[in-house]
Amino acid sequence: GDVENATGLSRSSLYQAFGSKEALFDAALDDYVATFMGPLLRPMESASAGRVDVEAFFGNLAERFRGDPDEARKGCLWVNSLAEFSGRSDPLAVNADAYRQRLYDAFDNALGGRTLEGDARTVAQRRARMLAATALGLWLAVRIDADEAAALCEAVRAEVRSW
Repeated sequence: GDVENATGLSRSSLYQAFGSKEALFDAALDDYVATFMGPLLRPMESASAGRVDVEAFFGNLAERFRGDPDEARKGCLWVNSLAEFSGRSDPLAVNADAYRQRLYDAFDNALGGRTLEGDARTVAQRRARMLAATALGLWLAVRIDADEAAALCEAVRAEVRSW
């Protein structure tokens, strides 16, 4: 009903356009990643990305969390969906894996992991995995306490700066 009211479309029109509730939800998640998460990740995905882009990512999260705590407490649509639907074998689970991989790849790219070899490569991969998990955790933490989540973002940012 909320979607019908917001779009002005009838239920049958929504089903004709998307085929199912799941397809509509999947389209909403794709749009969220493209319009909200994409701009946060894109600087770390560029060929010229570096550690400062990782710092900026966590700084941007801290600003968002502090800027509108009530909005921030809603968390991240993708992370909320990951938590809700994990373990399923449907397309959402496939997309969840792709999103998690995108986070890892962005951090790995910005830390230079793709161009490093040996021990340096291992360290970059380990840090990228840690940062991807941390980003997911921060989106859950913000639902509990936006100020604390922002402080954690700043702590991660300082840690990355020390690398």
